[in-house]
Amino acid sequence: MKKSFIYIAALTLIAACNKVESPVVSQESDIIIAQIEQETSTKTYMDAHNNIRWSEGDQVVAFMKSSLGLKYQVSEESVGKTSARFVKQATGNSDDLYGGTDWNHNVVYYPYSVTAEAEKSNNNYALNIVLPSEQTYASESFGNGSMAMVAVSEDNTLTFKNILGGMKLQLKGTQNVKSIKLEGKNNEKLSGAAIVIAYTDETKPAITMASGASKTITLNCGSGVQLNESTATEFIIALPPVLFSKGFTVTVTDTESKTYTVETDKANTVLRSSILNMPAFKLGNNPSEEEPGDDELIVPVATVSLSSTSLKLYDGDTYQLTATVKPKDATDKTVVWSSDMPSVATVDQSGLVTGISAGTANISASAGGKVAKCTVTVSSSVVATADYIDEYGVNHGKGTAIGMAIWAPVNCGYHATDFKYGKLYQWGRKYGQGYSGRLYNDNGLVDDTKGTYADSSVPTIEEGGVSAITGQHKNKSNVFFTSTSEYNNDWLYPQDSKLWNSGSESNPKKTEYDPCPEGWRVPTYAELDELNNNYSVWTTDSNNQSGRWFSGANTYTEAVPQVFFPAAGARSNNAVTYDRCASGYYWSSRPNSYYAYYLDFTSRGVYLHNYHYYRAYGYSVRCVQE
Repeated sequence: MKKSFIYIAALTLIAACNKVESPVVSQESDIIIAQIEQETSTKTYMDAHNNIRWSEGDQVVAFMKSSLGLKYQVSEESVGKTSARFVKQATGNSDDLYGGTDWNHNVVYYPYSVTAEAEKSNNNYALNIVLPSEQTYASESFGNGSMAMVAVSEDNTLTFKNILGGMKLQLKGTQNVKSIKLEGKNNEKLSGAAIVIAYTDETKPAITMASGASKTITLNCGSGVQLNESTATEFIIALPPVLFSKGFTVTVTDTESKTYTVETDKANTVLRSSILNMPAFKLGNNPSEEEPGDDELIVPVATVSLSSTSLKLYDGDTYQLTATVKPKDATDKTVVWSSDMPSVATVDQSGLVTGISAGTANISASAGGKVAKCTVTVSSSVVATADYIDEYGVNHGKGTAIGMAIWAPVNCGYHATDFKYGKLYQWGRKYGQGYSGRLYNDNGLVDDTKGTYADSSVPTIEEGGVSAITGQHKNKSNVFFTSTSEYNNDWLYPQDSKLWNSGSESNPKKTEYDPCPEGWRVPTYAELDELNNNYSVWTTDSNNQSGRWFSGANTYTEAVPQVFFPAAGARSNNAVTYDRCASGYYWSSRPNSYYAYYLDFTSRGVYLHNYHYYRAYGYSVRCVQE
């Protein structure tokens, strides 16, 4: 029967100056090389030098590019090492299934659990796990199998990341400790069913306890751990990230079945991948009398507020929330972040929110018993598939997915040297023309300090209206047609409202007169309207062009998907150019009476119009993927 192997190397910040074994790189397809994330206290156990070592009998469950969970166990020669080879255990199945190709990643969870399940969640993975309600004592360490970890990789190189944190209790006395039970004073969930989101990027994993999870956790000390009156004995319990907003209670039972209760009313926070060190106290005494600083003033948290109380994201989008804790001199300002629906949106302990799938989730920030919430609505987005190859054959790559539209990287007609802002198009025409004229400032006034601007070619001017055959002919591509009221202020006579969309607003169909490259089309009014929901302040891009960044339903920050629209100016129906550097005008494919809908923005605001300016005007076009 074929055997598979996993190599796992464990590293930790507190062991950074100590020598550890380097993982052996194997060329066998059945071998996986893995490392535990840096700067952690993760372990199966820690040696005297704080190096991480694998223990005898350590097992992991591996989902090898499928939802099939396979058991791997540490090999005998790897026990006690920082790098370990894990051997797949026989399944009893004659086929000895190795995995699959349903997923793009391998997902490995420590410790092994027969009940652990994994499923793909967009680009990430959701694991259903159960944190044991009882852990085993280990001297100056976690008990074997207590500290849960997860690793995700497209290939055979894995990096484990911590899921939990921990609390270190320090006890003095004469008792022989049999067990320790921990319970929060505000119904905090500490063990039992949970959902872990394992991310495929560098985002740290997130865990959410299920509604029916247990509110207690017990450390089993076996035959007993003898305390000392002068030197504290350490007891470390692995815990999910949690805020004990009203403190917690510790119940210690000795080998004579006597119980000792110690408690604190102070808020304490356990963070992922870190240890909360509690002050030493002696059993039988009030722990508050042993805590240093008791004579100091405790300043409680008064309020917690968030930078946003509602967000709209698309799956895969991120947004950085920030929390403000007042007063500034509060004794404990540590913020703990959580999501009530991690299958919809997750949040890490820095406040970075990630949209996972369509739905609504509440993101909470807790500090000192106070809580602030942000409602996050996540919508499904489309995926960019086509490259934007312009009329000159230049490939600008894939566009930017914002909502249900993929926006082109540059304006239609863009050329790096000849047409830096793209071309200006009369509504319904296949060909656009260049710009030549004076430049404007942010207030829409001519700015002589900027001089004039001219693209590499500018149009000749001819009187409209003309027929579609004339106006759409290639030999008229560099002609701009003026208009008069006689022809409804259109360059075309008679008017045609299907020139850029022969379908409907909800089901657009590209026509032969659409100026966009293959695979792209002029946007609908609805697409411009959705893009218009959020945008940046008036700014400049890397090409020093004035304009705005648009982010659609995403609350605008630099972190969300966005597209830059330069203030390319316009040409009026009498051929006069204006507003370059001061305004942007962008056509939609939707007509309205004699006019057409368009997006208009300046340094003073952003507007979506269906009137006033005519189809004979020359505006910009930003294409969307078909």
